[in-house]
Amino acid sequence: MAIDEKFTDDVQKLLDMGKDKAFLTYDDINHELPEGLVSPDDIEDIFATLGAEGITISDSEEKFLETAAAAAGADKKLDDIPEEELELDLSPGTLDKTNDPVRLYLREMGVVPLLTREGEVAIAKRIERGKIRSHKAISRSPVAIAELIRVGQELADAELSIREVVTFNEQEGITEEKIEEYHNYTIETVSEIQKVFRKTINLYEKFLVEPKRSPKLIKMRRKLARQRIELSQLVRLLEFTTRIQDRLISSMRKSKEFVVTTEREIEKFSKSLERKRNPNEIKETEKKLRASKRNLALFEETHKQSAVEIKRSLQNVIIGDAEAQQAKKELVEANLRLVVSIAKKYTNRGLQFLDLIQEGNIGLMKAVDKFEYRRGYKFSTYATWWIRQAITRAIADQARTIRIPVHMIETINKLIRTSRALVQELGREPTSEEIARKMDIPASKVRKVLKIAQEPISLETPIGEEEDSHLGDFIEDKTIQNPAEAVININLREITEEVLKTLTPREEKVIKMRFGLGPNGSEHTLEEVGQHFAVTRERIRQIEAKALRKLRHPSRSRKLKAFLESGRP
Repeated sequence: MAIDEKFTDDVQKLLDMGKDKAFLTYDDINHELPEGLVSPDDIEDIFATLGAEGITISDSEEKFLETAAAAAGADKKLDDIPEEELELDLSPGTLDKTNDPVRLYLREMGVVPLLTREGEVAIAKRIERGKIRSHKAISRSPVAIAELIRVGQELADAELSIREVVTFNEQEGITEEKIEEYHNYTIETVSEIQKVFRKTINLYEKFLVEPKRSPKLIKMRRKLARQRIELSQLVRLLEFTTRIQDRLISSMRKSKEFVVTTEREIEKFSKSLERKRNPNEIKETEKKLRASKRNLALFEETHKQSAVEIKRSLQNVIIGDAEAQQAKKELVEANLRLVVSIAKKYTNRGLQFLDLIQEGNIGLMKAVDKFEYRRGYKFSTYATWWIRQAITRAIADQARTIRIPVHMIETINKLIRTSRALVQELGREPTSEEIARKMDIPASKVRKVLKIAQEPISLETPIGEEEDSHLGDFIEDKTIQNPAEAVININLREITEEVLKTLTPREEKVIKMRFGLGPNGSEHTLEEVGQHFAVTRERIRQIEAKALRKLRHPSRSRKLKAFLESGRP
């Protein structure tokens, strides 16, 4: 456990208390943890240490006893659990030791006991309690509220979109009207928060300057408390995205870090004063000490919170988040069997079994985040839809080498179902037109969908019984000339050269230049050939006509006719 040594005694006290009681409540932990311990990593290390020592962390003593009783009676209530959760026998010992990652995963998963309905509700309440604790701490922090007002201004100035600021209920459907409604509501709420925040600050400043024995003090304190509660309730009306929550918490963390740093400076200068004897050094240290105290006082005044409150607010956020995350983890681990039982039905569709499980786990975690236990449904009933959606979406996105959009996958599946129904009805494979009539879509679209649905095949696919050749060997290469045609062309060139040599040198040259039979293969006009021989166009035309008459003579043309009969030009 990598925790600062100065907190070791406090952690040991928690361990001793936990061993005596066999459990600890979150209030016990919050009470015993020092104010300076606010790092999420340190708090997670403490939770891990308590768990390693076999100490259960519960909301209260009553909840611990209820959970223990529920666990003891879980075997008697297995009839309430859907059959699909009980399809696998995953108890420790049923799986042999192996290096197979799937079996290792199943073995680890089987160690976690199933939850009853009461156990699920208890965990859901812990998640809710942790979130409320965290949200309360954020909503009561002037530092976080000031940051929230800045977020609202960025939203109004279109520097942030509404989907970056608040979460949407995906089950309701997200339309342009719904987005506009969320946008206006959020800006109005932040504007109201800003008004109440100003009133609270003004009241707080009056409260600070009011004499301690003033009869108005009690009344002002009550009014200030009501204002803070109203402000907190307004902030909690908004469901922020993780990004905005992190931003608000980050502003609180920066404030805490400044406070802790300044307090350490004050402590360091105070201890230094006790050791110093030189008057000049004492004077210099006192000056630094006063400056640090002045900085801290100014910071507290600016942020309208004492140093203790700033640290406590962040600590409550961290402990609330840790409580919610721990409860979510327990609910996820207890329902991993459900993911496996659903993933089994989607094997051989392009993704490996482990990938299906992991995608299903992502859906399970979303279900945990959105689970509303007050609706009365068992968690497995609610989570099944999220798990199936995550798995089917992953298959659609990842299973194919060439990705096809989800809407097209749905069209392909509908077409396949229609085609199978027509096969049973007609007793043969249906045509594109018959499928189109059944689906009430154009036949061209059916052909397009069928073409898209074709699976790509590897050029390295073995062919033949001995598998000594590959599919790529049988595919024509359009860029390379057919060997038979290449031989015919070579033969034609040789025969043509031989026939042309029977003409006079001048006639041979004219024919080659006119018909592009030379080395460069370019044809020349009568004018160009005439310039080459320094004669007129008419003279070249006469020479060409005479040469062609000679070539038509049977003694010469007979050798070239064979190429015409074979389909050559």
